[in-house]
Amino acid sequence: MRALSEAHDGWINLLPGVPEDEVEPPSRGVFSALFGTAQPPVSMCTWMPAGGGRRGTGEQSLGILHPRGRRAASQLAELGVPVPPGWRVSQDHSRRGLIVHPLAAASASEVLDWMLRAGTALALAPLTGTWQARVFLPRQASASS
Repeated sequence: MRALSEAHDGWINLLPGVPEDEVEPPSRGVFSALFGTAQPPVSMCTWMPAGGGRRGTGEQSLGILHPRGRRAASQLAELGVPVPPGWRVSQDHSRRGLIVHPLAAASASEVLDWMLRAGTALALAPLTGTWQARVFLPRQASASS
């Protein structure tokens, strides 16, 4: 997270571990075949440093795709994992997920801790407690001489 923050580029996707006996192939009903696939029963968390992404905002952001539908921030508060004071929610959508902007002073460990607790709370399937990180490194400046 420190290297990506210094580069103002890249992102990290965090995927939860699911017990092997809980993994089922998704069923496709007529409704989901016509209108898109159903959300998986687990959450995927994404963190981006300040300045990352298409818009290049001046604040870090974290996103959580989850299966719980609308009002994830309210649900998190009810589940004992409220959005920390001063952190800004910029999106809370049933399909596009929850996007939160931590305070600039929030440490990487604070952000990571909250993100994993929130992702766990929003999941509908049992989780193993382990998460896999997929790190997308900053783009290298093109070597034009």
